[in-house]
Amino acid sequence: SVIEIDGAMIDSVESPGQTHFDTSSILVFDKLLDKDLRKRLLNVVKGYPEDHSEEEDDHWNDIENGPDPSRWVRGGLTDVASDDVDDGGGGSCWGLADDAIMDICYNEPPAISEFESKLTNLFPNFVVSRLPEAVLGGCISPLTANAPTHGDTFDYHIDADPLQVPPSPWADIYGRYPNRSKGKPRFVSCLLYLNDEWDAEEWGGPTRFLDPPTQEVYDVMPKPGRCVIMDQDVSHTVVAPNEEAGRSRPRYSLVWKLILHPTEEGQDMDLACGRKGLWPDPLVVGSANEMPLF
Repeated sequence: SVIEIDGAMIDSVESPGQTHFDTSSILVFDKLLDKDLRKRLLNVVKGYPEDHSEEEDDHWNDIENGPDPSRWVRGGLTDVASDDVDDGGGGSCWGLADDAIMDICYNEPPAISEFESKLTNLFPNFVVSRLPEAVLGGCISPLTANAPTHGDTFDYHIDADPLQVPPSPWADIYGRYPNRSKGKPRFVSCLLYLNDEWDAEEWGGPTRFLDPPTQEVYDVMPKPGRCVIMDQDVSHTVVAPNEEAGRSRPRYSLVWKLILHPTEEGQDMDLACGRKGLWPDPLVVGSANEMPLF
């Protein structure tokens, strides 16, 4: 599905002095990865061998005890350039410990590489890369995971915005510009829900998107293997799992911070990559409906 949200008139980089109507995008895919790859990615974030199976599982019981504290820490998720936390905020969410983040980012687990190849194929008109350190600094990991549990509290936040990047080598080269500007790198995040089982109706735990001008919200419910790709400048938060999920059951997700680089000057940075006719009509939320008439 395709969701458009947070509409506004913005300056046109390619036409100084002119403006155009712009919306942020959210894409939801349920068949981008199969059960085997999802399971291997879950094993990666848990710190198990990729071929680990539940039948041989004598490891930590996370349903009863929460995330394994040898791999996860409270407040361990620091991948936005603020005091908030990605897919969450407020600093209370279980995040990977530093050594676990280093493991998934730099030890090149085959499951990570395989999924990244799928992202490359999904956006054939762009060069897809992880968020480089030059954008927000070394404290922001381009790849991480989180594991909210019942009772956690979260705030709305954005992941990043190319219009608001700090002084950096990135800003020296690309400047500051509205996300989705033609011919400029587009900032997007990719979120994967990894649990083997998740009863969204009973257990909740959605990622909630906010349309700031109207305060309307849109929930994307967790589903094993579901992939959500969103502009990094869209306001969002996680809603903690309901008590019916169990007080300790984690809702595991894996998050990439990505840059989609254009391959030619002035390129349209549309995520559909010329296939919009094959995609479903977008669901338009809040101010994204309010394109002015001229």
